[in-house]
Amino acid sequence: MVDFPLLAKLSEAFGVPSEEHEIAALMVAEFKKRGYRTEIDRFGNVIAKSPKCKTSPVMVAAHMDEIGLMVKFITDKGFLRFIKVGGIDDRTLINQRVVIPTENGKIYGVIGHKPPHVQKKGSERRAPEAKDLFIDVGAKSKKEAEKMGIRIGTPVGFDMPARHLANGRITAKALDNRAGCYAMLQLAEVLKNEDVVLVGSTQEEVSAFGKGAALSAYHLQPRAFIALDTAVAGDHPEISEEDTGGVSLDKGPVITLVEASAMGNVADRILREHFMDTARKAKIAVQLEVVEGGATDAASVYSVRGGIPSIAIGIPTRYIHSNVSVCSGKDIAQTVTLMERALKTWPKK
Repeated sequence: MVDFPLLAKLSEAFGVPSEEHEIAALMVAEFKKRGYRTEIDRFGNVIAKSPKCKTSPVMVAAHMDEIGLMVKFITDKGFLRFIKVGGIDDRTLINQRVVIPTENGKIYGVIGHKPPHVQKKGSERRAPEAKDLFIDVGAKSKKEAEKMGIRIGTPVGFDMPARHLANGRITAKALDNRAGCYAMLQLAEVLKNEDVVLVGSTQEEVSAFGKGAALSAYHLQPRAFIALDTAVAGDHPEISEEDTGGVSLDKGPVITLVEASAMGNVADRILREHFMDTARKAKIAVQLEVVEGGATDAASVYSVRGGIPSIAIGIPTRYIHSNVSVCSGKDIAQTVTLMERALKTWPKK
């Protein structure tokens, strides 16, 4: 069963790229509870070493950052213009609530939009672009907004609490990749006697391929790397099975064979076979995917220091990169079990 309060706490923590301090502090505290030697490196990655961690451990990384916004300009009337940070569909921005951390504490606001009463006929058919939208924090002037602690470059996150759905499913913001962070903390409980290092990585959402994971892998020099992330579930009316290869909720963890049309990571053959063999022996249902667009931290790690065997394991999730992502507690549990079995049987050298 999923520890919903912990998953909700992880989901609701602030962590826009390069501003992952809040989620990082939470991850550090949770790793330390589990007996891991934990630190935050210069780039903001959370590095958690098991009591048995040695030279060249197996490295598992789940990125902590989430999509968000950043203040670009403050108007004379105190409204905030912004840019997107990470891959965001403009259609998901309208009428969202946001949270803005400042030196004076958290400020809350909304992305406003004109109501239908004053829209021109037919305008509802066109989604406004992000550049035309604004954030309303209640300020009456630029000076007042600045007094609140808002500046050009201030990060902005989304304000959406986690909720239970039917059939053991959960909806929340930032499940990409707080679901992976949660699964990694569960792994920490069962891998204390293994030669592993668990990493909460940073800035995955704002590069062609992840930044923080590559930098930490360069220093840690792991003998194998697993990106623990989410995978696009297509089991809803808007996506056909062909679009996602049939990836669905409640059908088990996803083994990613190819990322970004093979411009990203191509799963290491030995790792791939090991995970699939582990799933067969443990009778864990798994799903396979080849991704045309998008990649994980594995895409940045596989080429580090002459090459690190890499693979991505995903938790199937609907509506990622939105504030209403949905995943299944059953899939999270099965992902943790698969990872545990595979890492405990991976060669020690």
